[in-house]
Amino acid sequence: MESYRQGHRLSNLSRRDRQTGITVIGFMILACLVGVVGLAAIKVTPMYINNMRLGKILTDVQGDLNGKGTNPQGIRNELYKRFSIEDIDLPPNDIVINQSRNGGYTVRIKYENRAPYAADLWLVVAFDKQVEIRR
Repeated sequence: MESYRQGHRLSNLSRRDRQTGITVIGFMILACLVGVVGLAAIKVTPMYINNMRLGKILTDVQGDLNGKGTNPQGIRNELYKRFSIEDIDLPPNDIVINQSRNGGYTVRIKYENRAPYAADLWLVVAFDKQVEIRR
């Protein structure tokens, strides 16, 4: 009888070779992690797309108004025209226009964007864009 058992025993090496792959619990944990990161990416992506559009507007305004002898109100009006076209809603206090050292203007847009994540958790992203417009 013992000789029969000796011939049919599995060695540790062959047992390890047969046990490959992921367990159900491991798969569930991995799926939860991918879901958490995926949901955050879905929530944050529109914020970054909006920021890229805002950066494009700033560079376009800089290109259009450089050397035109504009004033802060003209810069603000040009920004608001483009914001309405691109459907961007920013509070007026997020746009700061200051006199620069070389006689032009520095336009800085600094704002936060928030998105609800789950229950009382929020995703907060802060953006800061700046261009200089020469007179």
